[in-house]
Parts: sequence; structure tokens; C-alpha cells
Amino acid sequence: MFSDDSPQEAEKITPPTVAGLQLIWSADVDQREPRSPFAYARPALAGKLIVVGGQDGFVHIFNLHGSELRRVPLQSVSDSGVLAVSPTLIVLGDAQGILYGIDPQQGRILWQRSLSSVMLGHPVRIGDDILVQTGDNSLYRISSKGKKRWSFSGTLAGLSMHLTPSPLVVGGVIYASMNNGDAVAVRADSGDLVWRRQLLLDNDAVVLGELKAPLADPVVVAGVLIVSFYQGNVVALSARDGQQLWQRKISLKSAPVIHDNRLFAATAGGAVVELDPASGVTLWKQKLAAGELVGPIVWHKKMYVADDRGQVFALTFKGKIVGSIELPGRVDRSPVATPDGLLLRTNLGGLYLIR
Repeated sequence: MFSDDSPQEAEKITPPTVAGLQLIWSADVDQREPRSPFAYARPALAGKLIVVGGQDGFVHIFNLHGSELRRVPLQSVSDSGVLAVSPTLIVLGDAQGILYGIDPQQGRILWQRSLSSVMLGHPVRIGDDILVQTGDNSLYRISSKGKKRWSFSGTLAGLSMHLTPSPLVVGGVIYASMNNGDAVAVRADSGDLVWRRQLLLDNDAVVLGELKAPLADPVVVAGVLIVSFYQGNVVALSARDGQQLWQRKISLKSAPVIHDNRLFAATAGGAVVELDPASGVTLWKQKLAAGELVGPIVWHKKMYVADDRGQVFALTFKGKIVGSIELPGRVDRSPVATPDGLLLRTNLGGLYLIR
């Protein structure tokens, strides 16, 4: 286990300019052997520390220069995203369905709680509490001390994928996209159901290649709830009552982004599009890659997306490509914006800072 006085140094890289993007540093998170399982954990910034789960069953804690400071052992591997509640509390889950509250500065577990299933998305902040969605379509509201406030149980589904969405909190309502095709709205204070709408009328897939599944988090813009399905459709619902407003056949792996009340999405077909939130009409489309895209993330007045071939692109809000760089491995989670640049995790275990 690492401590503050014996840091593991990141691989130091002389930052080359690659078509407008720079690679600042990289680190091998869990030093995995060839043919190891792919890594899906998404990092987070907690104060002046970077925290990410590893396939080796540890939480890895880095400083802002990419040097590893310490590790915290979990009971299993972690493919979840990390939520930084404060500089002294981060929350993430492991493959056994255990949720952890950890002090990254001291490198110790503060509390842990068993959930009904694994969490493959990321925890969400709700007031001073934490909101979690699990693979069996359950929602949990948990205090910052690890105590359960309430839980909501949805309907179980058949096949599911290794990435799942996370819930969205808007005012006093929580919106969630379930892997059985339900979109639900529940009360934030009690977990009581407000409305439910089934969006997958035919999902009898027997293999993952045919499965229509929600991977992207829902988003709300101007009272319109956007719910999307990988290998399926983007559906717009009334956030108030769940009535369907429009539908488009677009496959998304990650949440669209709202910027100045404009809706941008990166598709699994390798394109970035701007959609009219009111009608779903495509306002512009920019084809970037043959691979599946994740993002967009807004940073310093530009959008950034990455794909499953390790390519990262910077674009203007009119779709003009202004930078790119290629990383080893595939990127399956959206980049994470920090004051110093964008953090990206690849399936081969690499952690990268670019700008």
C-alpha cells in the first residue's frame, strides 16, 4: 500500500502538441497483465486529489501531477464512477454491490453499505446525501454517514450491459432510466413514484448485440426529459407527467450535454449532433470517427468527445474540429473536466490528463 512519503511517480511526458491537444501526463492505474478484464471506472477530482477505482480491488489516489499517493483496499474490483462529496469524502461501489464512503486524504474507509445489486454508473449528489442506482433497477438515497434514507424498487429486466445510467435530480424530483425500458420520476424526499413510462415495447434480445439498453444518464432541458437507449432511440418526455413529445432513432452511450439551453449529443455512430430540444430535429451533424463516441463534455468554451479507439476530439459549438489526440486503448466513459484539463480512463487501465 502506498503512503504520502512513498509516492508512485506518473510517467512523465514532454507535452507534445497534437493538433491542438496536449498530453500532460499518464499513469498506469492497476498495472494489469495482458488479457486482464477491461476497466470501466470513471475518476473524480476530490479537492487536490484524483480518485479512481481499479481492477485490482483498490481505490487509487493520485495528486494533480499524476503521482500515486496511496491505495485503499476494497472487497472486490470497482468499475463504478466516483462521486466527490467533499475533499474528505468520496463514494464509489465495487463488483459485490458494496458502496463505500472513503476519506481520500487519510486513505481510510469511513463506512460501507451492501446494496441489492452492483452499481455500474456513478453516485449522484442530492443535498447532503448520495443517490445511487443499481443494476436491478433500484434507487437508494443514502446519507453522507452511510445510512439509508429510503429505497425504490423497479421491475427486474433480462439482459443488461456492463455500463448503466445514473439518476438525475431536478428540484424535488429524481428521474431514472431503467434497464427494463422504464423511465421513472420519484419524489426526492420519500422515493414515492410520481410517474412511470415504458419506452421499450419490444426488447426480446437474446444476445447483447441486439439489446436496446439505457447507458446514458437522463438530462432535462426546458422542462423536457431526454432519455436515450444504446442501439435504440432518443426519447423526449414531459418532465412533469412523462408524456412522450418526440422520438429519434439515435444510439447514445453517454448523456447529452446542455449548454446555453442547446442540446448536444455524441452518438455510437461516431458523430456529434445538435438537436432541437423541442422537436428533436438535427440542427447540425459532424462525423468524427468510425468508433462509438462518449461525451460531450464542455471545458473552456469547447466540447470534447472520445471514442472506443482512443481518439479524443475538441470541437466548437458549431461542430468544427479544433483539436485531436489518440490514446492507447478505448474510452468507454465520458472525460472528466478539472481546472487543469480533462481526465480520461482507458479500458487498458491508463489514466490520462490532456488539455
